[in-house]
Amino acid sequence: MIIMRKLHRLAGLLLLSLALSAFPGLAAEAAAAGAPLSIDSRHLYEGMERSYAEGYMPTVLGGKALVVLPFLSDSVSGPLDVSVNLGDPALSPFVYKNYRKQFAKESFTFKNETVECYLVQFSLELAKNRVNGCYPVTFTASGIAGGGEAFAQDFMLYVNISDGIDPHAPERAPEPHSQPRLMVAAYKLERGFLAAGESAALAVTVRNTSSTQQVKNIKLSFSAESGEIWPEGTGATYCSHIGAGGSYTWTFTVTALPAAQSRPHPAAITMDYEDSRGQAYSASDRIVLQVRQPVRLEYEEPSLPPRVTQGDTVPFSMTLMNLGKSTIYNALLKFEIPGLAGGGSALVGTIPPGESLAGTTNFRVDADALGEVAGTLTLSYEDDYGERYEKEIPLGTTIEKRVSAPPPPSSEEKDGNSRISGWLAWAGGAVLLAAAAFFAIRWYRQKKAMEEDEMRL
Repeated sequence: MIIMRKLHRLAGLLLLSLALSAFPGLAAEAAAAGAPLSIDSRHLYEGMERSYAEGYMPTVLGGKALVVLPFLSDSVSGPLDVSVNLGDPALSPFVYKNYRKQFAKESFTFKNETVECYLVQFSLELAKNRVNGCYPVTFTASGIAGGGEAFAQDFMLYVNISDGIDPHAPERAPEPHSQPRLMVAAYKLERGFLAAGESAALAVTVRNTSSTQQVKNIKLSFSAESGEIWPEGTGATYCSHIGAGGSYTWTFTVTALPAAQSRPHPAAITMDYEDSRGQAYSASDRIVLQVRQPVRLEYEEPSLPPRVTQGDTVPFSMTLMNLGKSTIYNALLKFEIPGLAGGGSALVGTIPPGESLAGTTNFRVDADALGEVAGTLTLSYEDDYGERYEKEIPLGTTIEKRVSAPPPPSSEEKDGNSRISGWLAWAGGAVLLAAAAFFAIRWYRQKKAMEEDEMRL
């Protein structure tokens, strides 16, 4: 490549010096030798920025070189066949094609002058890896002269390339070897979370971000920062290789300890690997696993008094106990019991782990309700992640009719009753005294008779 660039440089300098005087000399030489064709060096045709007398050079733009050759001839009138010789393919900046066309003589007007010529135009495609320089191109024009004799005449032009590779630029240093990289592209935990004390499958997808290099001898390992999540086995696996742009999915089981906290748990996926040359690398990516403690809310079985009276106010209380390791939020008691109004709902609120709270309310018994009534108590609450739980508990009681108290007695009734009660009390007392005297006298007589009988004996 270096030798080729030097040859291009020498040839470019030589040809560039020749190009400055090529075209006027060409026209003069052709005229002097009596050749059938000559170049119009005075006029400016379409596609030309300068006339040949002013130093015309082909235009290079958009990856193409536009060449214009205006041929004059007094002896040639028929069609003109023109072919192109691009030179040595190893050094030429052009894309090689079959450039061959036929041209007819046309009339062109310049101010008050009319010129008949063959306007030869070619658009030569340039190679992408072209090298800057001045390159000769030979055009061969052939046809029939006025005497009926065939002719072929060569014309050489120089195309100056300045938008290609600079042959004077220093040699480019070789690009450093790029490092292929592994990264965690995705991960998925079964059910979306890990329950404390339980196991679940975890799938981790590792991708090779390099589009050109494979990686090999890959070791993947898992470790949780909290130490409360354990992988199965050693927590590591081996993969022989991952192709360029490819990926590998590692599926394994992880277990949360029974005492694991209910929160997000960061974990690391470590990737040790080698590139295609055996160079060792290491990378680590962070993932986050959600752990949830099971909710354990217990309560004393709620009940209402078996019987209530119309119009009474009945108190109610229910104790809730959090036996789990996570906090319970927004505990709420909601009542729907026909005939009992005013209970509505009672907010217990937040219950920390291991604590108890009571929900209390009062019911007002409907004055028009009567008999057995049944309804529900709805207990609802939320866990650390806002998930809502709900349970319905049946409640019932019997509503009894309220009995009216008798009216108080009047003053006359009170006096009459008191006198009657007094007479009755005296009469009862007299009867009791008479009965006592009768039994005492009878007992005395019996005793005396027994004593007399003993004396006789």
